[in-house]
Amino acid sequence: MPKMSYTRKVAYNTVAQILGKIIGIGISLVTIATLFRYLGVEGVGKYTTVFAFVSFFAVFADFGLQWTLIRELAVQEDKNKVFQNVLTLRLVVALLVHLLTFALVWFFKYPIDVKLGVGIITLSWFFTTMNSAFVGVFQNNYRLDLSVATDVLGRAVIYILILLATSYNFGFTTVLVAYIFGTAVNFFSNVLLSRRYITLGFGKDIAYWPTIFRQALPIGIVLVFHFIYFKIDSLMLSWMKGMVDVGIYGTSYKLLEVLEALPVMFLGASFPLITKYVVDKDNRLNSAFQKQFDFLALVGFPVVVGTYMLAQPIIDFIGGRSGEFSSTATISFLGQPATSVTVLKILIFVVAISFFSSLYSYLIVALGKQKNMVLPTIGFALINIILNLILIPITSYMGSSFATLITEIIVLLSTIYIAGLYVKIPISYSSFFKVIICSLVMGVATYYLNLAGVGLFVNIIIAMFIYSICVFLIKAVPMDLVKNIIKREE
Repeated sequence: MPKMSYTRKVAYNTVAQILGKIIGIGISLVTIATLFRYLGVEGVGKYTTVFAFVSFFAVFADFGLQWTLIRELAVQEDKNKVFQNVLTLRLVVALLVHLLTFALVWFFKYPIDVKLGVGIITLSWFFTTMNSAFVGVFQNNYRLDLSVATDVLGRAVIYILILLATSYNFGFTTVLVAYIFGTAVNFFSNVLLSRRYITLGFGKDIAYWPTIFRQALPIGIVLVFHFIYFKIDSLMLSWMKGMVDVGIYGTSYKLLEVLEALPVMFLGASFPLITKYVVDKDNRLNSAFQKQFDFLALVGFPVVVGTYMLAQPIIDFIGGRSGEFSSTATISFLGQPATSVTVLKILIFVVAISFFSSLYSYLIVALGKQKNMVLPTIGFALINIILNLILIPITSYMGSSFATLITEIIVLLSTIYIAGLYVKIPISYSSFFKVIICSLVMGVATYYLNLAGVGLFVNIIIAMFIYSICVFLIKAVPMDLVKNIIKREE
């Protein structure tokens, strides 16, 4: 049997991830709905604060080691050496960072259940941090279907335990313990599955560590400041306003985090291939990048348009029929109460922009020019902090929403410019504009279906059908992409 071509490997990984992520996102949405209905707006504020605090400091536990591992596995012959040494460094750094996170939270004036929640979630995040090393192994071997399967398993465990905990009214901190069990199941499953591709163990090649750190440092700095502008808004809201304001913002922001996983899963699957083309100076880089661009547009625009049109029923689904989340507001915007629905309609545009800023960010890392993102990313963080300092006292969570949107626009323009300094990749916008047309057609249909009282999930299914038909009729997807996926190549 002939070997899979790199194109088909990427296609297989992408399809596997899409199917897995659809299931995973579905489980996550049901989990969020169950949890948020139980917690209420103020409880969601506490939940958002806990996760924002932990994830903010957790980025130091990775500090670029994840992408350094993936890149080193793609270019080094001794895979075991790379993996074992990175795993050792990751373990040491993760233990220090996560212990320090729990210690630091006691210096903040948070409610006691928030502080205890940070301790619970930081333990959960320790498993997530260590797990990413094994995901890197699967990614390098084009077997992300395995990591997706274990991810779904872990999410399912979390949902089942949260369902039980909320049913018996165990309380805020006890409910969060579900995340420890779910991430632990995910981690140990990946440890077992990875043994077919890598030799488990800890590395002691001290001479190799400086090489790892040199590559990880610029990526780590970029990640740290990226997380500052990505997470600081929720933390600043918790410091400057109350938990209700954080809850209103956090409800929509949680959806933002779920949707932003879509480009990451695809770009992660194709990253080894793009890196190989860059290292080999392969002229297929332009074609591969164009396919990435077209695919992100194909997926991203209907998600944005559909979410904007269905913002009200989506928030009602998450918060329950009581309408607490879609009616609670502490400020007004354009003469109307600014609820989670209002916030979602702004943040959903951040998702569209992030699809393409992620595309160019991944290209910069593949080019090995990640150090050139250090100063710009520091600038992004400072801009976001300044905007939040100015806007939060005046407009609370609406200010955070606009600060996030403005910052993401600056990020996109900057990554396009920096990538263009090192590689010139001409982009065709033929499919791009066709996708916009189909997304708008779908959006109009979705709007009127919603007015007619069609249920959320029925509306989504009909919208997907309309969009797919439109894409097919006007040939928004290049046929050569389909042929390359189907065709067997050596």
